[in-house]
Amino acid sequence: MAADWEEIRRLAADFQRAQFAETVQRLSERNCIEIISKLVQDKKLDVVHTLDGKEFITPAQISREIRDELYVHGGRINVVELQQIINVDLVHVESRAGDIVKSDKGVRFVLGQLIDDSYLDGIAEEVNDKLQEAGLISMAELCKSYDLPGGFLTEELSKRLGKLIQGEMDQYNKGVIFTPAFVSRHKARIRGLFSAITRPTPVSGMVAAFGFQEHLLYSVLEELVNSGRLKGSVVGGRQDKATYIPDIYAKTQNVWVDSFLQQNGYLEFDALIRLGIPDPPSYIKKRFKSSGLLFLRAACVGKLLVDQVEASVEEAVSSATWTDIQPILPSCLSMEDVGMVINQAMRNVNVQDAARVLGGTVVVSEKFIGSCLSLFDESMRQKAQKEVKNNPVFLITEEDVKQASMLTESAAPSKKEKREAERRKKASEGSGSMKSGGGGNAREIRIRKTKKKGRKDEDSDEENGPLQQNRSKQSEVSFMAQEEIAAILEQRVSDCPEEVLSELAEHLVRPLTKSYQEVLRTVFMSSTSSASGVNKKRSMKELQEEIANLYNNIRLFEKSTKCFSDETQVYITKHVLKTVCTDVTNILVNFLAADLMMSVENPSSITNEVRLKILGKLAEETKAPLMKLHNSLNGKTIEDFLMNLEACAEVCGFMLKKGDKKKERQALFVHRQALMQQLQQAEDAALVLHLTSVLLFQASTHCMLHAPGRCVPQIISTLTGRITPEQQQLLLSYQSLVVKQLVSRSRKQQEDGDKAEEQEEEAQDVRRQLLSLTPQVKDLVSQRKTSVTEE
Repeated sequence: MAADWEEIRRLAADFQRAQFAETVQRLSERNCIEIISKLVQDKKLDVVHTLDGKEFITPAQISREIRDELYVHGGRINVVELQQIINVDLVHVESRAGDIVKSDKGVRFVLGQLIDDSYLDGIAEEVNDKLQEAGLISMAELCKSYDLPGGFLTEELSKRLGKLIQGEMDQYNKGVIFTPAFVSRHKARIRGLFSAITRPTPVSGMVAAFGFQEHLLYSVLEELVNSGRLKGSVVGGRQDKATYIPDIYAKTQNVWVDSFLQQNGYLEFDALIRLGIPDPPSYIKKRFKSSGLLFLRAACVGKLLVDQVEASVEEAVSSATWTDIQPILPSCLSMEDVGMVINQAMRNVNVQDAARVLGGTVVVSEKFIGSCLSLFDESMRQKAQKEVKNNPVFLITEEDVKQASMLTESAAPSKKEKREAERRKKASEGSGSMKSGGGGNAREIRIRKTKKKGRKDEDSDEENGPLQQNRSKQSEVSFMAQEEIAAILEQRVSDCPEEVLSELAEHLVRPLTKSYQEVLRTVFMSSTSSASGVNKKRSMKELQEEIANLYNNIRLFEKSTKCFSDETQVYITKHVLKTVCTDVTNILVNFLAADLMMSVENPSSITNEVRLKILGKLAEETKAPLMKLHNSLNGKTIEDFLMNLEACAEVCGFMLKKGDKKKERQALFVHRQALMQQLQQAEDAALVLHLTSVLLFQASTHCMLHAPGRCVPQIISTLTGRITPEQQQLLLSYQSLVVKQLVSRSRKQQEDGDKAEEQEEEAQDVRRQLLSLTPQVKDLVSQRKTSVTEE
């Protein structure tokens, strides 16, 4: 033991000598740095060098210095500020700060700052002082004052409520802290204020008027209402529409609502809103759970009112009449609401199929509508007979044509054979006359009617399939316009509103049109089955003679146009095409329409539209030449029309013979006699001038003329040198008077006042002169006739 102590003393003496002895070998600063760097590289030493590179510091030292600085700064310091104080890289400061936060629960890292519990306790004490002074403090103000996040501050202050902070936080609004004394004061104010309210009052208005804290007000108000301290209720929840309704007002409301519903049988939502009930439907459903009210858009209707509507509807249906529901229902109901009531009543009594609503408020029985339809039966039958007689082409379908043809063929097959035999006989007669010779100018066209296979085979022709479908579509023929139907209903149906009659007429248009189609079909089929072929189709002999006469007349008219200038020839040609040529075309078309049961009594009544429709139903070999004839009516020359007429006559089985001199003279005589008869009966000055000019032209040129009134001046000019100068002067004077009369008539319609009186006097003078000259003008024709006879 003594030896050991001796050894220790010896070593201590050696160490002391070593300390005080002078250094024999010393390490330079650079060598120290290299040694430390090597140790750090080998991970045998953990140090951090400062930003200036002059010192090394261990992580533990950094942590100690961070804690020291946090304490020195009162428990809150920014990491950036720490980095400047410790003089190391920010990464190392943040790393050590994170380790401190993990190891010490009393330190928190918030928004780049280290905060410990001592600082938070200090804040809590300051907040408590402010709270006790003000009674209420907002978390938003604290966040702004201490520059801390709201969530963090709310959480930390909540932990200290009741300890360092003597107050409480609103459970609905975590952003407010208040003291019990503040709550008591507000509760007393709220209790007193709402106890004095006697009518519905918006809660938001109280907040603005008295400066209550909104969420606290709602909490206290609900508590007072639920405990029974306040006699009332809050409707609308915690919203801007929240309203406090005192029980005394609610009782008054309920009494008014109950009495109004009992007396009137309905409740209007707008009236309840004016009464202070913000949500009328919910209030009514809650108030009258088992009353069976019918809710509409703007009101609700009681069962008694609905029963009255049901009774009226049932009575209208059972008595086959109509009833207006509007007088039964309140005037405040809109048309939409009235419709909902009527529909509900009709569903309740199950009469949806037996009645309909017109005009929005009138319930009309289907039997009543049927009786209105029967009012038109007689007029429908009469109109159908008239239409079938005048315009059958617009009224029938392909099926009707086929059925009618079958009926006709089955009823009188021998008549068809007889007609064919008559055609063959006429054809043979025509050929015989050709051989016997009819003069050098006699040109005879012998025509045989081709067999119309297409007319029978149209239905089976696949290529004409789409065309046949088109033709089979029945065009809808209107019976009456809606206004006409309404006028008849107004005469026959009494006490019905005009609007209802108009809507009823609109509803009847389609059924009447459909019924009219059936009546048309029935009348057409009955007329077809009862009529004979002789009544439906003129005899071939009459048609042959009429077409031949018209053909020769057209040739003569065409010959007379050569006496005029080119411009006048155009006017005369168009006139001939639109009159005489159109007549002969209509005769041919009407002849072929008889085969389709579409012929009319008067061929001149056939219009372009009717003609095209008839042609569209013909077979192709018949249709093609007739379409050319139809198109030539709009052409520029009569020669083209005559060529097409000859081709059509061949198709139809007629013989066209070019007239000889004898027949031409006979045609001239007949034409002149007809014009003379018209002239004797004519009283209009313009017509007298027209007829006289044409007759004088025919007498002087021996050419038949068919010209429009606009060509009268040109006709008179061609008479120069063919009549005496006195006669020429008389015609020119008469013509100038006629022109003056026509001009004065047109001016009379435009002018009035003094000028009108002057025009009337002038017209009277012209009329007197015309009356005096008319007999002389008419005598010109007879004088001309006498001179021609003498020659």
